[in-house]
Amino acid sequence: MIVLGINDTHDASACLVRDGKVIDIVSEERLNRYKGISSLPIKAIQYILKKNKLDKRNIDHVSVANTNLNHMNLWNVNCQFKLKDHIKLQEKLYYKNIYEKRKIKLKKIFPNYKTVCKMGYSVDNIPFITSDEASKKDLKKINDIRLNSISKLLKIDKSKISFHDHHRCHTFYGFYTNPMKSNLTAVLTSDGGGDGVYNTVNIFKNGKFISINKSKNSWIGKIYSNTTLILGMNPFRHAYKVMGLAPYTQKSNYKEILNFFLKSLKVKNLDFKINKEIKDKYFYFKKNLNGYRFDNIAGALQNFTEIRLKEWFNNVSKKFKVKNFVFTGGVANNVKVNKFLAEQKFVNKLWVPPGPGDESLSLGAAYSYLYNFLGYKKCLNYIKVVENAYLGPSVSKSSIDLFKKNKLIKKNFKLIYDKNYNHVAKSIKEGEIIFVCIGRQEFGQRALGHRSIICDPSKLELVKKINSSIKMRDFWMPFTPSILDKKLKKYIKYNKKLNYNYMTSCVEATEIGKLHLKAAIHPGDYTVRPQKVTRASCPKYYKLIEQFSKISGIGAVLNTSLNMHEYPIVTYPNDIIKEIILNSKNLNYSILIEDHFFKRKKS
Repeated sequence: MIVLGINDTHDASACLVRDGKVIDIVSEERLNRYKGISSLPIKAIQYILKKNKLDKRNIDHVSVANTNLNHMNLWNVNCQFKLKDHIKLQEKLYYKNIYEKRKIKLKKIFPNYKTVCKMGYSVDNIPFITSDEASKKDLKKINDIRLNSISKLLKIDKSKISFHDHHRCHTFYGFYTNPMKSNLTAVLTSDGGGDGVYNTVNIFKNGKFISINKSKNSWIGKIYSNTTLILGMNPFRHAYKVMGLAPYTQKSNYKEILNFFLKSLKVKNLDFKINKEIKDKYFYFKKNLNGYRFDNIAGALQNFTEIRLKEWFNNVSKKFKVKNFVFTGGVANNVKVNKFLAEQKFVNKLWVPPGPGDESLSLGAAYSYLYNFLGYKKCLNYIKVVENAYLGPSVSKSSIDLFKKNKLIKKNFKLIYDKNYNHVAKSIKEGEIIFVCIGRQEFGQRALGHRSIICDPSKLELVKKINSSIKMRDFWMPFTPSILDKKLKKYIKYNKKLNYNYMTSCVEATEIGKLHLKAAIHPGDYTVRPQKVTRASCPKYYKLIEQFSKISGIGAVLNTSLNMHEYPIVTYPNDIIKEIILNSKNLNYSILIEDHFFKRKKS
């Protein structure tokens, strides 16, 4: 059976599942080069169809995430709004609607708004309005557009297309990708909202799905994103920056702020309870946080999130006598929360899948359909666990040839064929920064060595060089290490409750880890967000790090994603030229593409 999965909200993606095995999963942003893009992922779908030589005769079903879509998502408001736009949205629209009881329309606030690129759906037919403005007629119109557009694109009968609840997709994605299977598993979801829900509690007993609770009472995701805005950062993209800022302060400095956050939202049994005083998710918090230091606000927000999620998970554990958990949804991107949860005595195993946010909804939708169609008993053996996250486009010979012929590359780099990565390893030892583009692109927000910038993790001075010339990251943000599996316990305080393959959690570094990984650990609390590199999952990347280890004694490299700030991770070699070399106007690095090592010429 062949199922095509689609997510057409923000972080749009498409996937192909054949006979229960994931063949491809691709984010639309990686092909159209607009970060976080919404709408029908046409390029991702076309890539999958062409690669697998598929047409309507081969596709058994098309499974689409979200039963209803937000108008602002389809217009890419959240994806392309700048900081000032988000503030304007709050002040000119939401404040007046909530506090002044004036029904201001989105179109009036942004009369000249246009999307940055051609959309998968024709936005001319979709009203430029918020969900509050939408009527039942508007919602039906959007769903009709979705159904008709998908049917027309694939030339497939509408009866073969189904739509699946947002949080159900998160749930099924988390459960079926979990390699740490047990007879009783709790799957908890938490995010900024989807299909009118912010949080769910679900139980899988011997593979049978039981929905326990769902509501929109958990404002954790919304409080985190709106506090991010209050701190002067993009709420849609930069919550991770607040998480990175949090360890630079002490609890004694933010007790008062923490108490305020804790009073705003409490855990009640398997759900949450919002303070009745709160009318909105932005101005109430802005008013009460006024006058406090930015780092103390970040510390308190992170601690509040950890405390409330711990209580929620603990209540589920007590109620159902469950110790094995899966955590998905946007809030599960918070690696410090995941570390904290895994340290609790009531947790035996915690699985956070790669890309737990909306980018994975396409695969969750495919799994949801298979569960409905086949039944839970058959699905237990039918659906195969995802072995690794390298499920995107490959580097082709033609793309390497195109890269080699570029005048900038010919002029500034010397080509060395480096099958065993001896030259690359030596260059890393000498303090060079290396761009790596090998194999199939990784899925999710974390670069896992196939589209990465790497260097010697013991050389602290390289952090500033990467930040200033390429990544443009905030100075307080840490980088991360890719570590050979045989060196993992040497460098981190290993917690067997977690899976370390996908950088979805963090742990404390050992003393030798603090020394060997000093450039790839968080300087505020000495934690690392490690990637365990195995020979089986990524043989080329493993070989590269192993070669570096032989000449340096360090079994890891510093790893960050291969992209410029606010750009998607690179997909093809030519993206490096167009988006990094030409934008940074800096050639202070060498480039590895498969076994082609483009060594920077000395000026």
